[in-house]
Amino acid sequence: MIVDVVYTETYKITLSAIVENVEKAYGTLSAEKLLDRIDLIVGKIIVNPYLYQAIPVDTPFRRAVISRQSSLVYEVTDTKIILLYIFDNRQEPFWI
Repeated sequence: MIVDVVYTETYKITLSAIVENVEKAYGTLSAEKLLDRIDLIVGKIIVNPYLYQAIPVDTPFRRAVISRQSSLVYEVTDTKIILLYIFDNRQEPFWI
């Protein structure tokens, strides 16, 4: 049973960078909408950790698409969900 959600330092840094970029490019309202979307996705992950797509290599990581431009990568263990990082979908994925 999942009892804990862990926010890694990399997750915090990448979240901050993406929100800052969206705010600079599109304004505060768009940044707030992005944060709301991420909160919604994290809530869904807490309820159903295996809801989103497994990364297509032999790893325990899963990917939740936030928008066309970004995705959240997380890991599910027996007791916790670890939010690893957010990445830009327009760059080459780390798992290729």
